[in-house]
Formats: sequence, C-alpha cells, structure tokens
Amino acid sequence: MTIRKAERDFDEISAVYDETRQPFDPETKEALLQFLREHRWGSLLEVGVGTGRIAQPLVEGGVHVVGLDASRGMLSRAAAKGLPYLVHGSAYHLPFSDRSFDVALFSHVLHVLDDPGAGLREAARVTRDGVLAVMDRPAENSARGSRERPAPREQIRKVFAEEGYPDLLRPGPRAKEREILRSYPPKEIRLLSDREVTEPLSRQLDTIEKRGYRHVLDVPPELLARAVAAARTRVGSRSVTYRRRESVVWWSSGSPP
Repeated sequence: MTIRKAERDFDEISAVYDETRQPFDPETKEALLQFLREHRWGSLLEVGVGTGRIAQPLVEGGVHVVGLDASRGMLSRAAAKGLPYLVHGSAYHLPFSDRSFDVALFSHVLHVLDDPGAGLREAARVTRDGVLAVMDRPAENSARGSRERPAPREQIRKVFAEEGYPDLLRPGPRAKEREILRSYPPKEIRLLSDREVTEPLSRQLDTIEKRGYRHVLDVPPELLARAVAAARTRVGSRSVTYRRRESVVWWSSGSPP
C-alpha cells in the first residue's frame, strides 16, 4: 500500500474511528504510565497518534506527548480533544532532530506499516532511550491448536468465509505483530493488562458496516451490505468471551532494531 493511499484511508476512517474502537483500558493506561515513570521518561513522541485516544490519557497522567500522524483527518480529531502538540508527517521521515525525545511510542500501529523496521529505526533516531510499542499479546503458553477462544474478528471472518466472502476480513494485526517481534527482538516485553472481555459479535459487524477498517473501504457497497446482512442472520444475538492481554514492548537505544 502506498503512503498516499494509507493517508486517504485513515482520513476516511477518522470520522468513525473513536466510535468503532474501545476506549483506552484504565488498567492498561495506569500500567503504561507506571512503566514510563519507572524509567523517568517524561517526553514522548507518539507515532501514529490518530485521534489522540492514547495520547490524551498520557497527557492527563503528566507525560509531555507530541503526536505525529500522516492523516490530517485523524489529527483534526485529536486537536478537537485539546491536544496541543500535533505534527503532520510520516513515520519513515520524522521531522525532528536526533535524540529529541526520551522515547517514542507506537500504540497498535506497527502492524500498519509496510516496513516496520524502517519505522522503528527512524523512531530510535529521534529518541534517547529507544522505542516502545503497545501490542496485543497471546497467552505465554498459547500455541497453534490451543483451545483458547478466538476474538470476535476471527469468528466474524469465519462467518464471512462460510457465506462466500473469504477475503473480506484479512488476518488481524496479531500475526503481523508476532512477525515483528521475531524479526526485531526487543529488550523487554512487559504485560500491562490481562482481562476477560465479553462482546456481542454484532459489535464487530457494526464496525464493518460503518467501514471502520481500511481493508473494507474498497469493497463495493452492495457486496459489503450483503455480507454484513448474511453475517447478522448467522450471528444473531451471540456474544463471545475472550482474554485480552496488552503488553508494552521496548527496543532500547543500546540495541536498536
């Protein structure tokens, strides 16, 4: 995907982004703030700040956050929340001098980059102590074949495939994040939160119907409507319960990616 197309996609999604994503979990927020305080990191560049849904709680927690995003639509939403330090730019060419921040943060963003290694290296350049990422993490003892129930996205994807639309929902970010960790081993991974979540499967369908994911933006409206209607019939009022584990990953400046 070209950088220009990604910008256009996120400009379009920005209008529904907050209403189609869960709020920043309080347990995750407090654990991340504690991690920052533990290392005495007070200045942070959030790469891919989006609508500011992560940056705003960090600012309220006393962190000086500069947010950067390639999407002007996303930045306008963040500005409307009162975030004062927002910059339009690319993760591959950060408009900052070397060692401008204590750390940089990618929160559920690295999997979006076509070249995450380049993004990590550029973020490391502008920091003194390295790069952080917030990622979803499977259980330590989970493996292929595990009986752990899949998240709603995977269940909905299966329904779409059975209804004749196997490519409507592509594999989610977890697989991409695992590959990033294999390719760029970090200094530390620390669990931030581990909680059980129950969601109606229809919530994922609402997000798809509102075109809250990039990969459905190019789907013809009539095809998407048929797929969602078929999935709603099959899903009904069912819910799914699963475990969500979020971790902070740290690539230190002494061992850059």
